[in-house]
Amino acid sequence: MSAFVDRELSKAEQQEIAEHLLLCADCRSEHDRVKLGAAFASQLQRSDAPANVWNAIESSLDNKRSPQMTLIPEAALGIRNFAGYAVALVVVTVLVSAAYFTLFRGTREQALQDVSDLPEKIAQPQPEIAVVPPANLIQPTANIPPANGNTNTGSNFQITTAASVPAFEFETLSGSPKVGAASTNNRLAVGDYMETDSISKARIEVADIGNVEVQPNSRVKLVGTNPKQHRLSLERGVLEARIIAPPRLFIVDTPSAVAVDLGCAYKLEVDKAGNSYLHVTSGFVALERGGRESIVPAGAMCLTKRGKGLGTPFSAETNERFRAALERFDFSNGGSRAVSEMLENRNFYDMISLWHLLSRVQKADREKIFDALAAYVSPPADVTREGILSLDKTMLTSWRTEVERVWFE
Repeated sequence: MSAFVDRELSKAEQQEIAEHLLLCADCRSEHDRVKLGAAFASQLQRSDAPANVWNAIESSLDNKRSPQMTLIPEAALGIRNFAGYAVALVVVTVLVSAAYFTLFRGTREQALQDVSDLPEKIAQPQPEIAVVPPANLIQPTANIPPANGNTNTGSNFQITTAASVPAFEFETLSGSPKVGAASTNNRLAVGDYMETDSISKARIEVADIGNVEVQPNSRVKLVGTNPKQHRLSLERGVLEARIIAPPRLFIVDTPSAVAVDLGCAYKLEVDKAGNSYLHVTSGFVALERGGRESIVPAGAMCLTKRGKGLGTPFSAETNERFRAALERFDFSNGGSRAVSEMLENRNFYDMISLWHLLSRVQKADREKIFDALAAYVSPPADVTREGILSLDKTMLTSWRTEVERVWFE
């Protein structure tokens, strides 16, 4: 997991783990812990211990100011060498403890109390140190006064954030894409739009996880970017995304749905009416709207219509009659009649649509959908007909996993 977070694996391995994280809640939880720890640790800066700390330790060891404290017999290790390592470890512990309590315990007073409980000599005023955790975890610039309450002298921990506006780099592929006032040369700043005319194209680098190509006649906004999430908004036009990252790190808003990247490549189009069209070519994308979700795998497509709701994914190889019936079911109240027409014209790769339809059709039609899907993909041992008909979430998820396995064979 550490190698995955640090992007030390091959593209194939990164993709395989990203797809596994989609299905495994335990591994997603572990991934989040590793990523947060790595992000925090990467911001810690080295600093030499001040001379007064070293002098205090040396004096203590020489019995000049306090009784000698021996952790390991000198003959066994060499106490002075050990002391050097020990004090370095203690100083680092002080810094990490103070930063930890400042970030995660919520109040500066709590952080000061925790630091003041450490040994007196180690808690002496330290040189000013900048601790810069991920920007989304802290408020801009906060100074913590010394534990003794003296705000005029002495040093302290200081938390700061970058002064510059977060931005993505971009490359002009053709024409002259226009960007907002806050953006500079080849940088798209948070809150700004990029617009392309009929001959313009650009490639936006999404942090270090991939890129997005903005096609002609498009309008894209950089909504936000931080270590936990990178977010664009596609108001109109076409973008093509190629992302290798953990699930839910990259998101694109559209007027009719939200496209959540699950480690993939896809094409997303928004027409003048605000309707969207998604075609996934690698991995998975989740389309979300109003508490509903469509999980679209590579080789599948999905429509959403502004004001009408979220569509059902369908195979790129489905026949026109199935697709037309599905569109009527999704957006024109096609009901049972549309379901019957889909079942009459289904093929093997309509399994993705059939799984989604289990929870979208009326109960009277659910049995027919169950039988049609079971003919293509047998339910796993832990899945029962009764459980699926009652929409048991665990069973639905288990069957979806099997459907996706067969889909990619």
